[in-house]
Amino acid sequence: MAERLRIGVVGDVHLQWDEHDTRTLDAQGYDLLLITGDLGGYRARGAEQVARLMAQLNTPAIAIAGNHDTVHAAQLISEALPQGKVLRGLLGLGQRARVVALDQALGPVVLGGYSVHPVRSDVYVVVGRPHSMGGPELAFTGLLSARYGVRSMAESCARLCACVDETPAGARLVFLAHNACSGHGAGRASLAGRDFHRDEGDWGDPDLRAAVDHARAAGRHVLAVVSGHMHLALRGGGRRVDHVREGDTLHLNAAEVPRHRSTTRGAPVGERHHVRLELDLGTGEAHFEHVWLGETG
Repeated sequence: MAERLRIGVVGDVHLQWDEHDTRTLDAQGYDLLLITGDLGGYRARGAEQVARLMAQLNTPAIAIAGNHDTVHAAQLISEALPQGKVLRGLLGLGQRARVVALDQALGPVVLGGYSVHPVRSDVYVVVGRPHSMGGPELAFTGLLSARYGVRSMAESCARLCACVDETPAGARLVFLAHNACSGHGAGRASLAGRDFHRDEGDWGDPDLRAAVDHARAAGRHVLAVVSGHMHLALRGGGRRVDHVREGDTLHLNAAEVPRHRSTTRGAPVGERHHVRLELDLGTGEAHFEHVWLGETG
């Protein structure tokens, strides 16, 4: 029987994580958990309380920071609006220390970013650019420059391609990113389509696209690209495409927000969302399903 890799993918959390999430995810028997970021909300240290709960996981896990992690509301607004550019440096003071604190709070959960993580034999997780807000420009450039030496989209492309080059020829890769790569359509319901602007448009990450294309050209097998950020429930109604198959590669958006729901109106949280991803390492095929778990799993 072909070897399989079973991965639990947790989309954007936005503070919706408790001890039941930890217990029920551990009970699934996954080989690995991938967490697409946005642990927090609009408070600079909001993600840390979630991180301390995640640190109790027994299952190996890798997370990437999202645009809501280690930032406060004013800083987030300054990154989103062009007129806020002059304030970004001032509002970003202290973020580097908050990232270190988040990393420490996560304990054994790896906080990745421009990094490569061996999983087994020739399977590697490549973690993309953290704190992405999507689109053609870098967000949080002060942090990216200080922590990773990345000051432009071109440098981010080069850094991610260098991560790919760290893996051996013929390696099988899973990319973990906060936001999906560009190239999947410009409609609001596309995998990374802009649903918050009337002009819509492709809001995917061009540096991640460059890294995925580079991996293929360099002889790596990209099994899956896992992301979140662009919520599956669209602004104004409707549902976003949750996956695209690009040749042998599965591009998966796991951002079901909110990820906690009640089974009865007005009742406490009854179910918690994640995506079950199974990789057949013999054929290279990737299969997934959305899962809502009760407290007993």
